[in-house]
Amino acid sequence: MSFKTMPLRQALETDLLDALSTDYDLFDEYLDTLEIRIYDGDTVLNEFLDLHDLYTEQNIAGIVVNGNLSVHAPIIDFELDTYSCFLLVSGSLDCTRLAAGCAEIIVGGNLTVADVMVAYYNHGTIEIGGDLHATLLIIDDHGASIKGKIDAATFCRGWQIPAADYSSWKSILLPEVAAQLLDEDHYLFAGDVRFLKLLQDGTLIFKPGLRHISANNNPAPQVVGFDSIKPLLQHLPAWYEDYPMALAEKMPERDELKFLLFDGTTVLESLDLDDPAYFGIVVAGDLIVNGNILNENTDGACSLVVLGNLKAKNIIVGGQLIYVTGYVAVQELLMGIYNHGEFTSHSYVWAPVVIADDYRFQFEDFAGVKVLDFNGDDDKEIIKEKVIDELFDQEEWFLYYSVAREGIPLLKPIVQRSVITLQDFSRLLNAPLFGPDHTRVAINEDGWHIALNRGGEIDEDGEQVPSSITAIHTDDEKNFFYYIREDNTVGALVEDEDENWVSAPADMEDEVLKVFSIAENYVNRKITWNNKLKKTIDKDKLWQLIWMFRNTADETVFQGLAIAVFNRVLYAAEYPYAYIFTRYPEESEHRGLADSPYWLTGAALLDGLITAGLAGEITRSVPLSESIDDLNSVLDYYWGVNIQLHERFVKDPIDKLFMCGLNGMLMDRGGALLRLDAGVGSFIIAGMHVKDLDILNELMHPFGVFPKYFTDADEEEEAALKKIAEALKKAEIVALHAARIHQAQLWDYVYNERGDVRYWQEWIDDLKYQLELKGGTAALFRGEEDAPLMEPELDHWLSWCEKYEAISEECNIILE
Repeated sequence: MSFKTMPLRQALETDLLDALSTDYDLFDEYLDTLEIRIYDGDTVLNEFLDLHDLYTEQNIAGIVVNGNLSVHAPIIDFELDTYSCFLLVSGSLDCTRLAAGCAEIIVGGNLTVADVMVAYYNHGTIEIGGDLHATLLIIDDHGASIKGKIDAATFCRGWQIPAADYSSWKSILLPEVAAQLLDEDHYLFAGDVRFLKLLQDGTLIFKPGLRHISANNNPAPQVVGFDSIKPLLQHLPAWYEDYPMALAEKMPERDELKFLLFDGTTVLESLDLDDPAYFGIVVAGDLIVNGNILNENTDGACSLVVLGNLKAKNIIVGGQLIYVTGYVAVQELLMGIYNHGEFTSHSYVWAPVVIADDYRFQFEDFAGVKVLDFNGDDDKEIIKEKVIDELFDQEEWFLYYSVAREGIPLLKPIVQRSVITLQDFSRLLNAPLFGPDHTRVAINEDGWHIALNRGGEIDEDGEQVPSSITAIHTDDEKNFFYYIREDNTVGALVEDEDENWVSAPADMEDEVLKVFSIAENYVNRKITWNNKLKKTIDKDKLWQLIWMFRNTADETVFQGLAIAVFNRVLYAAEYPYAYIFTRYPEESEHRGLADSPYWLTGAALLDGLITAGLAGEITRSVPLSESIDDLNSVLDYYWGVNIQLHERFVKDPIDKLFMCGLNGMLMDRGGALLRLDAGVGSFIIAGMHVKDLDILNELMHPFGVFPKYFTDADEEEEAALKKIAEALKKAEIVALHAARIHQAQLWDYVYNERGDVRYWQEWIDDLKYQLELKGGTAALFRGEEDAPLMEPELDHWLSWCEKYEAISEECNIILE
């Protein structure tokens, strides 16, 4: 058909090529020799299109079709790395075969390929505005974009097609073609010129029936012994054994173990792993389960090894080995239960929700899976947001297997937003994540950066900054900016390829709505997180606590310091999110508050004291000599002294022995240098009068901070106390009652880590265990309604042990 030509330079001066992303500034010396072909209206071509030959031999930079294009032949690009003729079709395209390499191919409508579409290597672009219809789609490290539906069997060895039908060349190539093209590792690059030539020549390449994967083609299941299974598995890496299921080889009943083997791709309606007949199931190929893979016995269920890819609607397992060499694709829920099992995958994992209930998933880093902790408070909120309420008991939080077996959807439906209202926009900007002193707040999670800006401040040009919401996904490189238009509706901007903000085009409306909903979800999660961390502080006791650190005659000066510490703690209690991520981000990162926020007010108290010079932090990661100024600053404030260090501290960090020595020196002054233990590895130190330690402990413990007074132990005193302690482990009522007079001294040794620290920590654990044994069912059900009454002396000492247990879990105890 007839066409007209235009020099590339002239075409670039029009809007004809605006849809292309190629940087033609690099072509300056060729702009006058290269041409484009322009076909106006629907076009039919009968000749083979070699896109690289058109560029290199005919100086055709590209083909533009203002309409539909039908090519009764293949379209092949043989070049993977440099440049080939682009193809820009405003309508739909159909051809016999299509292979895209480095060329830029853009089709506004549908793409119909009689046989196969291939996109290879990452230097090209193919964008299909509508649906793809083909027998087979092959993506090999290429960023093809298909906005509509894919009506084809799919092949992909990477992430570009989630849960592709095939990922092994042997599965799709005719045996004679596989023998010709595949190397010894069964690998083929889709841009291999031999493969592309076969496509050009119309040679039969692929197995028939690739679009129809069904149970009709299942291999016959074989019941075999371990010796038949071992050769299939012994070369595979494993985390805790020589190879998957190697444990079976060492079992006494090894020769009696039975395995179910499927030698090839297998399609099942469901798979119940609560089958005592088999030690394991091995599928030497892909396993496709149209329904669920389940088991309820989480202490010894049937194992499953898939030497290929694994697909299922839901997978809820535990108590066995699940091992997959290929990818894992789950439509709804992937959940592992209990620590007697593990799930390993060596490729990509696609699942909307993955939950671990004391379970171990072994995924590759590139899988990019977020595993939700079933027992973590924050993740539990996300689980409740995504999973149907009927699946879990809402009080005891156990799983109803009967619901999972019903076949109903286990995930809540995603509500599709149709509009973004002004109320939606304002609700996010009024979220209680802002502190009283900030107009901006950001959320960074799962690759998303969500920025809320209330606006109102004046920028460098003297203009008032408008309120806005920005949503950026770092992996997708898609940036969205939401704002209020003059007509009081919500508008959206997107960032174009030149990093300019432009109005979101109409064809992105669904994505604009989707991304706003994503931002809304993250904000709502953080609101829940923030509200759970808010605390009511007894201000009188906090003020009393801070004033205990006063050691200056100038009350006015100290009052200023005390107010700063006081306000910091209250800020943490009232605005947890703002404290961690906006007001004090560096200190919060140092304390690990984003991951462990529940000691937030304690961290605020300690950092407030340190900032005010009322406490000091001495790291144990470097020699004490490097922190001598910080140490002497604290000693000077409280007692007006400075010390010279022993030569050992040129190499050694601060330790408990050093603190004992200092406190021995301070004893005549009635002073105590304390370690304010909040579970961190460093020594946060502050001074105090020994006579005030009881009230200090009473006021500090509610903040999760535990002052430790390290002093040397008297050997005779400790030996005598150990005899009493050993007698107590018999949990005899008379001895327990008599030992109450020693309880304060015992607490001193255990709590303040005196003397033989390891002994005292183990002793109190043993005592608690013996008390629980003695208490029997009364101890077992202690605290529950209708529990048997417990003997008062046992109850007293058990409460004493539990008090310390709760403290020790929050401390960094040094066993030396």
